[in-house]
Amino acid sequence: MKKEKSIYKVNPKTGDKKQLFIDATICALAEYGYKGTTVRKIAEIAKVAPGLLTHYYSGKEVLIAESYKYLSHKFLELFRERVAEHRDNPLEALNIFFLKTFERENMDPRLLRIWLSFWSLTLLRKDLGHIHRETYHNYIEAIEGMLDRAYDLAGRQEDAERVRRQAIGINALLDGLWLEWCLNPETFSREEGLRIVYDFVESATGLVMDKDFSRLD
Repeated sequence: MKKEKSIYKVNPKTGDKKQLFIDATICALAEYGYKGTTVRKIAEIAKVAPGLLTHYYSGKEVLIAESYKYLSHKFLELFRERVAEHRDNPLEALNIFFLKTFERENMDPRLLRIWLSFWSLTLLRKDLGHIHRETYHNYIEAIEGMLDRAYDLAGRQEDAERVRRQAIGINALLDGLWLEWCLNPETFSREEGLRIVYDFVESATGLVMDKDFSRLD
């Protein structure tokens, strides 16, 4: 899989102005948060006049909403790619999901500032709630699928509702650990966070994970 470009970089020379402004918005949110992100600041990062930016987008909230859609779908597609690469080994697919959650790039306070901005806007604009609902549903469905295949390979049958509860629990645990670590990295190490996830999954499912901590960057 090709290396993805950093979400904290923009290419002012790109011909796709809409994407340029979305990239610049994400960078502004990462550095300045929701309150500090203005049309002028976004234009400065994109290296264009504010008037050109407002020709494409009517204001800050619209840009943040479009950035929310873009980044949510981008992360979801990356997740799907990683899962698909290990479709025949569902426990390894789960393992990759856990490892990627705790890799350095994802445990970055800048990423927290971006998502806090998105969530703040969602509270202000209820019409954006569908973005969260759609992406959440897809993550839970994918985790359910990995668990179902893992149980099949282990020669076990599990109730669909129980598997769904497990998927929701795994997703919630990852979100909670990620949020706590970004707020205070001294609470636990990334390796400890990963151990917590492994302990929960093995206790809840009876499945045995390949706990290779050397793969944590």
